[in-house]
Amino acid sequence: MIFSTLSRCVVSTVCIWTLTSCAVSSGVSESSSQNDVACGGSPELITDPQFATIMEVGSQWRYRQHAGAQSFSVEAEDGVLTFKRVGPEPWAIFRQSITDERLDGATIRFTVDLQGNVSPDVTHGFGAKAGLFLQIGRRPDAFMGDQDPGTGQWDWQSYSVTETLPVGVNSVNVGFIHQAGEGAIEARNPSLVLVDCVD
Repeated sequence: MIFSTLSRCVVSTVCIWTLTSCAVSSGVSESSSQNDVACGGSPELITDPQFATIMEVGSQWRYRQHAGAQSFSVEAEDGVLTFKRVGPEPWAIFRQSITDERLDGATIRFTVDLQGNVSPDVTHGFGAKAGLFLQIGRRPDAFMGDQDPGTGQWDWQSYSVTETLPVGVNSVNVGFIHQAGEGAIEARNPSLVLVDCVD
């Protein structure tokens, strides 16, 4: 589902989060990169795709929410992440930031298996959704739970988002957003790889 309804407030909030921390398109870009670093079979770019270190100091996975007391829980067991609403704040993001020279101008694919059981009923004005999060550099137009479905109940499905980074940009934020009502999403096998770059 094309992301078109997020309010200025959320866009501003994501901008502020990006600048202080540390989509709108869900389509596949056909443009080639201008990168001079070879893809070389593209190793996995996500650290700890089994979520084994999420509770450890120094984990690459980071939690961020709108404001206030923690309103979402994040747990992992046997490689499955559970991201659940437990309080009133409107949204939270669980992600990792990746900077790599090979990302400069390259096309990337973020893939993950998701299942969910989240209510579409919310009291905030940001819109109800939960799922994949992918942000290119510091751009405010992140892909934020725009896969289909993003609310309700669904069994395990594999989702992917493919985007091309502009030349000169070599960083991404990848992970998950919960902006829906009561309930949880579960994720497994997250993967970020290069799918197109120039030798």
